[in-house]
Amino acid sequence: MRSAAVRPKSVAEAKKVVQHACERMVATGLVIGSAGNVSVRIDDDAFAGEIVVSAGGVPYDDLDPDDHPVVSLADGREKLGAKASSELPLHLGIMRELPSIGAVVHTHSRYAAAFAAARQDVPFVCNESAATLADRILVTRPYAAPGSGELATAALEAFARQPGSLAVLLANHGVVAVGETAEEACLLAAQVEWAANIAYLARTLGGETPLTPDEQAWIGRNYGKTFARERA
Repeated sequence: MRSAAVRPKSVAEAKKVVQHACERMVATGLVIGSAGNVSVRIDDDAFAGEIVVSAGGVPYDDLDPDDHPVVSLADGREKLGAKASSELPLHLGIMRELPSIGAVVHTHSRYAAAFAAARQDVPFVCNESAATLADRILVTRPYAAPGSGELATAALEAFARQPGSLAVLLANHGVVAVGETAEEACLLAAQVEWAANIAYLARTLGGETPLTPDEQAWIGRNYGKTFARERA
């Protein structure tokens, strides 16, 4: 995936990127208070194998970039900051298993969380659906508790069911969006929420009409994308 944005080149820059992403999630209504969390890789050989993860349990307006800890992917050890988000196992699991991605954003946006609570996938209903690079936004199965290693396993299994997809719903919980950069992942989380909102509203009008694979292909040709489909 190509982007004008680049991965942070230092710990200080990575911490600023995480803080900005946290503030952006609040400003765009994707989370409330200290909900949600972010992680980014550091594009610096001196910190190879380490990520910055958002600090946990504190409203983002009360945090500074230096509060976000550096965490080792190898052993989960935290340093250079406050205590990491309680969802650290989720970020570690995804970052370890998907080495090509540069950022993970986890949100609790309203309509996407409603689909997750209903344990229903979000269908491909509009242009914004194309951002996920998938036929549908899959919901994890079975339910896994917040902060658990099982949650990371469930998310990775959902990604694996539709290889190449960039977002999944966590059952009864929220959204996980991944990208080359935190900026991309935040935008994707917002697009997931938009698609979920449109699908919900369409149902109130009598039912949504998901785009067919052929119709998705028309969109894909326009944007230079192909869309992952769930494995049988």
